[in-house]
Amino acid sequence: MKLNPLNKNIFLKKIDTSFNIFYIIGNNLGLIDICYSSLKENLKINLDNPFVTNYFDENKLLNNTESFFDEFNSISIFDEKKTIIVDVRQSDKKKEITDILTNFNFSQIKDIQLIIVSYFFKQTDVLTKKIINTDNAICFTCYEEDENNIKNNLRKELLKMNLNLNETQINELTNKFSRDSKIVQNTLEKIKLQKKNSNINFDQLLYLIDENNDKSIFEMINKLMTGNYSEAINLLTKFELTNTSSSSILYSMKSKFRLLKKCINMSKNGFTKKEIVNNKSLNIFYKEHSFFFKMLDLWTLRDIDACLFYLFKTEISCKSDKNYEYMFLKQLFLYIYLKSKI
Repeated sequence: MKLNPLNKNIFLKKIDTSFNIFYIIGNNLGLIDICYSSLKENLKINLDNPFVTNYFDENKLLNNTESFFDEFNSISIFDEKKTIIVDVRQSDKKKEITDILTNFNFSQIKDIQLIIVSYFFKQTDVLTKKIINTDNAICFTCYEEDENNIKNNLRKELLKMNLNLNETQINELTNKFSRDSKIVQNTLEKIKLQKKNSNINFDQLLYLIDENNDKSIFEMINKLMTGNYSEAINLLTKFELTNTSSSSILYSMKSKFRLLKKCINMSKNGFTKKEIVNNKSLNIFYKEHSFFFKMLDLWTLRDIDACLFYLFKTEISCKSDKNYEYMFLKQLFLYIYLKSKI
């Protein structure tokens, strides 16, 4: 069974107990985070109770696979239904994780709730097809916000503000919106706060939306990895104010470092910078070419590996204490900046 979490009614009622496998995937990182939080709340999952909830990230799943399987053969010592969470949002080891999870006959899992949450699985993948065709499973497909929905929600807020804009202006505002649901949510919240300001105009709204755009995540990472620490940390502060999850920032940063590793290896094999950035297998956007030219001059494989290891430790810290996730991110930013200067 497939459900779209953009339909906000799906979590208003208690999820039918006939479903106990929950699979959250898609390219809308913010919506995945929102869906995961809503699901935990709907199922009343207690993450602080190790007797009823067992959590596996990529490292624990791959290094303790046997204990993962053992969890399905044990029962809770209490009357509560046991929950196993596989949170591989920060993973890129798709094949290894697929090999583990496709061993299951999901329809035979009865007395345990299994939640799998990931950024990299697609609907066309073998694991996804298997879960979708399982009667006791729900697959939450988290894809980009529909432009018409964004436009309708924007119109509602403008109506509350008594601000009359023409269709061209509304289209321009809508085009500036992110397609990440969490950032869309934060942007609409910002607009709601402007209701008291009767003097706000189109240009101010345009700036407000532009400031909250998810493109800034990639812009921020590019600036940091090319040695522009002050602008990168300023952008990070904006994400902190809009309560953007650290997981989406860390995921994008990890992907960029791994892409840069491929570029450096190609450079060692004799490819020119121009040949590298235009290589179709790397999917480097044209507007990022100049950043990669600089990165290839600044970075070595050894320094990238050091940053990836520090990033991995930062992920663990952010997961263990969400209240201080931006403090951990700022420490990571400083570490990356110093590595780029070396």
